Amino acid sequence: MCFRKFTVSVVLFILLLSSASMAATYIAVEVPELQNSAPLVADLYSQGESTLLLGQGHSVFVLAEDTMVPLIEGILGHISAMAVGDVNGDLRNDLVLGTDSGGALYFYTEKSGIWERQGQPQYLWDTIRLVEIHDFNNDGWGDVLVLTGKGEAHVLLSVEGTLYPFWKSKPGEVVVGIEAIDIDQNGYPELIYAFQSGYIAALGWEDQEFTVLWENYPWGLIESLIVLTHQSSPEWLVVTSQKMLYGWRYRNGEVVSSRLFEANELGEHLFYFAGQGLLSLSQKTGISLFELQSASVKEQWRVPGLLGDNAFYYQGDFYFRDPHGIYYKLVEGNNRWRIFLHNQEITESVAILNHDGELFYRLPDLAQRLGAVEIPDNSWYYVLGGHEIVLDPEHNRISYDNVVIPMTNPILEMDGLPYVSAEVFPLFGWRVELDSSRQHVVFQQNWGWWL
Repeated sequence: MCFRKFTVSVVLFILLLSSASMAATYIAVEVPELQNSAPLVADLYSQGESTLLLGQGHSVFVLAEDTMVPLIEGILGHISAMAVGDVNGDLRNDLVLGTDSGGALYFYTEKSGIWERQGQPQYLWDTIRLVEIHDFNNDGWGDVLVLTGKGEAHVLLSVEGTLYPFWKSKPGEVVVGIEAIDIDQNGYPELIYAFQSGYIAALGWEDQEFTVLWENYPWGLIESLIVLTHQSSPEWLVVTSQKMLYGWRYRNGEVVSSRLFEANELGEHLFYFAGQGLLSLSQKTGISLFELQSASVKEQWRVPGLLGDNAFYYQGDFYFRDPHGIYYKLVEGNNRWRIFLHNQEITESVAILNHDGELFYRLPDLAQRLGAVEIPDNSWYYVLGGHEIVLDPEHNRISYDNVVIPMTNPILEMDGLPYVSAEVFPLFGWRVELDSSRQHVVFQQNWGWWL
């Protein structure tokens, strides 16, 4: 018995030492205000401070200190994308809204605090997935860039505040990413887009039309397109299905290769946040943050088990959307697990240990809740529905009605009380479900079968 007590003491000491290095781990916390919304981080009133706009249902809100402040209501169709920029040339920001119903585009301007719709909606007949405002021809009127759910890209030119269809991506090709950046610093933003089939191009404005300035055919299908605009010379990257990362930038009058390396660690959806790094959403490895280096990526942290298809960064926090449309915020974990019996939280009444990455639970804290009776003055002997359960820590086994069952994990002892892992609880008619990404332990009853 003394040896086992010494072992647990060492485990606790190691746990305390390692907790500091684990302080950067994250857990996902659901954000109810963001559910079923199209979020946009933007400086709506050009005050030098970003706000969080939410297109939710038929309305637009500003989320201010957990309060939903309505801006626009009564939109036909559900809002699926939004953009902020100057469309009508008055040097004030306007709002362009895209919907899932008919792929309608609505244009709103603000007057005396009231947002009013201008003109008639434009219809693209597919859900609007992305909308941005850029002045491609540098005439002072913001043009509208659109990406639909089927992967079609469109540019609508603003002529004195009225939007006209101008350019459309090649039929039959799926656009997986589209960006507008001034790659040559001439005051005109170039349009960079990537087809899933393995083609990327940059379009520039010349003689009142778009012309192809550069194109490339990376190896494999293209999964993601990312731009880095915080540098003196903007850079754009693609990652292919072969997990090759290609990078380019404009230098000395031509587009040159800036990066080329294998990046198997990266997921299917990538987002670059200046000052933070490259956020990867992967079906295999979960959510990770990488430092982008000249010839590799270096993982900063990872939250396994999380699935996502969209993300944004706001006021120092990462947010992501799961495949069901639910938004979560990643918050720094504290190595504290919450314990539930079905839906009832019992965290405060159950002691746990972490030993070699496995959680161990103090059995006397749980026995009665699980329907077992502890023999007085003997925390190693229990009765459950006429069955006898006896713990044998010396031989690391449990006797169930005199049937000896060896344990894979050790039976630990601390202060004379047993700590057991999840593999023990099926003997009591329960199973343990772990949600590592949220640090939840849930005890669920196994009905009708003990073992």
